[in-house]
Amino acid sequence: MIDLGTVYLAVTGALLLVTLGVGVRVLSEIVREGRDRQRRRRAGELEKYTEDEEYDRVPGDPVEDNGDDGGADTTCPQCETDNDAAFDYCRRCASPLRPGS
Repeated sequence: MIDLGTVYLAVTGALLLVTLGVGVRVLSEIVREGRDRQRRRRAGELEKYTEDEEYDRVPGDPVEDNGDDGGADTTCPQCETDNDAAFDYCRRCASPLRPGS
């Protein structure tokens, strides 16, 4: 007779191996894309701050205001992206928005 514990371990092990394989594949694609972007930046094919394809924004575009912060947006001195007044660091390039930050 087949022990259910052994079947459970075999199925769980197989699922973990499949998940590990998919995870490694995704991570390798992320690394490959990062290296490709870095190579293209060094070759001058890409600017340092390019259009953000995911959010369809470019540096300097205004940030949508919910009206809940009560303050004016702060513009980043490095990439000129508008940031919420409560931010200490730029949401795009992580540069300090105020001296001493």
